[in-house]
Amino acid sequence: MCPSPAHSRRAAALLAAAVAACAGSGEGLDRDGRPLRIDAGAADAGVEVDGGDGDGGAGPDAGADAGVDAGVVDERVRFGWIQKNIFTQTCAAYCHRGAAAPKSLQLDAVNGYQRIVGVKSTEVPTLELVKPGDPMNSYLYVKVIPADPRRVGERMPLNEPPYLSTEKIEAIRGWISRGAPRD
Repeated sequence: MCPSPAHSRRAAALLAAAVAACAGSGEGLDRDGRPLRIDAGAADAGVEVDGGDGDGGAGPDAGADAGVDAGVVDERVRFGWIQKNIFTQTCAAYCHRGAAAPKSLQLDAVNGYQRIVGVKSTEVPTLELVKPGDPMNSYLYVKVIPADPRRVGERMPLNEPPYLSTEKIEAIRGWISRGAPRD
């Protein structure tokens, strides 16, 4: 059965409209084509957040969409990626290694995880360096975002600007939101 010419024209018009609606530069979209949003806490810090869950990365489902798609966790929100691409390349490479590490915070591959997760900050003892599930109350995150009144001293890493990229800051936020697992 052949479609009528009127039906074919309608189908072509609908297809053209759908294609036109999808055209664009991709600006303002995350890597999956979803609109970026600004986390209320990170907005003050100038950090774009791609969580998609609408709760600003907080609450019991924090991280449910932070780098997770159909049960697959994005490598950038795994501790192994953060250790290799942030702590080892930047933090431990310049300052946070060996016995002379500032605040005894050794972020090399051997010591990094156990020195930060669930450990109280020496600068702001009311905060843990990494409070699993709560990046906005994790002092390590506070130290790398652009602005937070709770931060003592300089923004990290000191060997910058440019500081950590938005991608790397988001990786830290996503990993902490996931509960800071050692994966």
